[in-house]
Amino acid sequence: MEALERFAYGLCHDVHWSRDLVQETMLKAFIHFEMFRQGTNCKAWLFKICRYSFINAYRSRQRQPILMDFDDDAAHSGPENIARYQLPTRGLLAGSSSVDPHSRNIGDEVMTALQGLPLVFQTAVILSDIEGHPYEEIAEFLHVPLGTVRSRLHRGRGMLARRLTGYAREAGYRVVS
Repeated sequence: MEALERFAYGLCHDVHWSRDLVQETMLKAFIHFEMFRQGTNCKAWLFKICRYSFINAYRSRQRQPILMDFDDDAAHSGPENIARYQLPTRGLLAGSSSVDPHSRNIGDEVMTALQGLPLVFQTAVILSDIEGHPYEEIAEFLHVPLGTVRSRLHRGRGMLARRLTGYAREAGYRVVS
């Protein structure tokens, strides 16, 4: 369960949404337990359900309209109150005002760079570098060949390195080009 919770948080970066995602994953697993094949990796099956649940929820959130109350008198009271009425952000960070204990070891800059990766690379990097799963297990989780996992990790890490070069220099690390 802890690994599933960390994986869900790694996908959505919001404590409340990740808990909902784990709950939905377990509910779907219970309802569709007859689809689980005995002798296969249960953990991989649960991660797959979680990943697809996240993708479906993410797509659903993207299609939701932004609601604003134009009749609210405070919204028209002047420029000093405009900051209170900013449009909400969309995407992975929508509604993520909570701090999660899983992210305490990863700096904000690294989390922001990780969130900016495409989902296939983000998932591979989270499973390998944060969760510590071996490549073979990641390939089984994602139902892709081992070479694809290695390729996604190589490309994902490269993207992270490019995004974090400035941060590393500012932190005093020697950056090799």
